[in-house]
Amino acid sequence: MVPVVRISVARRKLKAPALYEWALGALARRSHTLAEMDAKIRQRCADEGDVDVVIGRLRAHGYLDDARVAESHSAIRRDQGSLGRRRVLRELKRRGIEESIAENAISHAYRDCDESAMAREFLRRKMRARPGRARIREPRQLARLFRALARAGFESDAIADALREVAEDSELLESLLESASSSDTAD
Repeated sequence: MVPVVRISVARRKLKAPALYEWALGALARRSHTLAEMDAKIRQRCADEGDVDVVIGRLRAHGYLDDARVAESHSAIRRDQGSLGRRRVLRELKRRGIEESIAENAISHAYRDCDESAMAREFLRRKMRARPGRARIREPRQLARLFRALARAGFESDAIADALREVAEDSELLESLLESASSSDTAD
């Protein structure tokens, strides 16, 4: 096997007019938050003073709008990913969107959603590989599904509703939910 040699190619630093055109191309490929675009532009700019000029111009023309990105991202993650509110909020905050803007977009996107139904659908997709409709008996398997639902951003009540449909032993499920809620309050 021939080793792969990676050659680092220095990116050409751009002045304001070319930097603006480059930023438009980046925004044409996918939407970016203000924080994401600021970081990208800083990597490509020849002069730090051009960053604010380019960002200001992009905002003035309506190409950068964190609220619009948050609304779009929330709706997509709700519809295609069937993810819970908490997960989407974490993603938006990671993308640099202010918490108040993110929460507003999420509440708008999820206003007519039944999060318990979404959690049940998420669980059904997770369990497709299981033969038949056998109920879950093993604590480890139930705990694994609990963690998957929690990572997907569902609230405790929605997780409990979804797991009640598949857990064979309700006492086992209740002890799992109790231990999870006690660890949440300990944090």
